[in-house]
Amino acid sequence: MVVFVNKITLTGPAAELERIYEAVAAFMSGQAGLIRFQLVRSSTDPDVYFNIAEWKDQESFDRARTQEKFAKGERIGAVSTGDRHVCEVVFEGVGDVTPGRPGGGPR
Repeated sequence: MVVFVNKITLTGPAAELERIYEAVAAFMSGQAGLIRFQLVRSSTDPDVYFNIAEWKDQESFDRARTQEKFAKGERIGAVSTGDRHVCEVVFEGVGDVTPGRPGGGPR
């Protein structure tokens, strides 16, 4: 698995970034190998977002990015700057998701 992380800093309106991201996300959602994605906004700096996308492998990610429809589509770079990273998972975990046990605790 590879994880794409892009720190996005606004240079234009937030609403425009979110509109463009939604269009890109609609395209990416149909691409083979995409596991999940999120656009999150910093709670300490409202001009900063993070795009986090998990892909099955590097090949799937590269294939999606080189699709002609993606290459010709609108870009969030019109209203932001990005600091892009393709990462490998070093460690992962999940919280207690047992139904009826908010916050976990002893079993």
